[in-house]
Amino acid sequence: MTEDDSLAHRIGEPYLLFMVFAAVGVGTVLVRPNVRLMLLSVVLVLLSVLFRSVHRVEFTFSSSSLLRGALLGLVISVPMLAFLSDQLHTFTERLYATKDVVLLFYQICFVSAPAEEYFFRGIVQSRKGPWVSSGLYAVAALLYFLPHVPLLALAVAVVMGVLGFVYAYVCENHGLVASVACHVVLGFTLQVVPSIIATVRTMLA
Repeated sequence: MTEDDSLAHRIGEPYLLFMVFAAVGVGTVLVRPNVRLMLLSVVLVLLSVLFRSVHRVEFTFSSSSLLRGALLGLVISVPMLAFLSDQLHTFTERLYATKDVVLLFYQICFVSAPAEEYFFRGIVQSRKGPWVSSGLYAVAALLYFLPHVPLLALAVAVVMGVLGFVYAYVCENHGLVASVACHVVLGFTLQVVPSIIATVRTMLA
């Protein structure tokens, strides 16, 4: 094996990439929560770019896949929103340590969801399978939230583990674009919309 092949092998190892992510997560525990979450998402993007520099990731866009993922996200999230809007708002506000709806929207829909799906489904799942990708996704929840909301972080880890299997199923059957769409719609409906509702209520009160 040449030196270039050895380097490509190391860069292509999902466990090693996740360990880098985890190290950054542990090393930034004292950083403000919203800044830290953005930083960790950026790290996922950088690790994905590094991986993509030596390995191919299947990412074929199709409107049908996009629609399937988005519809599944709606089917899962709308009933929860209908019954748990206030609880979801409080939950999200504590997790992300912000009341800024615009910041939540960009963080959840344009940064976290695409970055997480590309890394955990496009890279980890394609190399290690759905069980590993879902398990590491649950561990990521602990890295994200354990330092500032310990009790909630455990609940979030369980939820993210379950959602990880949903995203893994969508990715396996409909492709990476579908899992990104599902994740974006779920995040928007369950985390952003409750904050929008609460903001409107405050303005009208």
